Amino acid sequence: MKIFKLLEIMHNLLNKLQEMYEVLQRMQNAMVESDYENFEKSVDQQEKILAEIRNYEKSRIDILKELLQSDILPEKNVLVQKLFEAEPEADFSLQEEYLNIKNSLVEVVGEIENLNFQNKYLIDHSRKFIKELVTNLYGVKNQKLLDRKV
Repeated sequence: MKIFKLLEIMHNLLNKLQEMYEVLQRMQNAMVESDYENFEKSVDQQEKILAEIRNYEKSRIDILKELLQSDILPEKNVLVQKLFEAEPEADFSLQEEYLNIKNSLVEVVGEIENLNFQNKYLIDHSRKFIKELVTNLYGVKNQKLLDRKV
């Protein structure tokens, strides 16, 4: 049954998104601690996980298209109904599992978006601080920092 394959892919996708969240947390800690080595490792891990997520998402969409026998997927609220109509052997528990995984995916994606926003904020403020520091050191007629009153 293709619905089982779809659920398996969604479970894998959820696991990868949770792994991504953990990597983003490590990345944030590395930024705060100015740990460049761990930051670089986090970026590498993030790229690998993103590639895996893309593959799972492509597989998920391909299975949905196969099940619905259409290249155009219906709106989200119609999708579940059509999906389980296309696979009549699927029982109510599978539909419930599908909805639970879908809700978990939405929740984890929301957490990742929040963490990404926080990381972007940290990066933006770090850049601003560095720019101001360089301006203070070299920008005002080559005046040295020690010559200025703090």
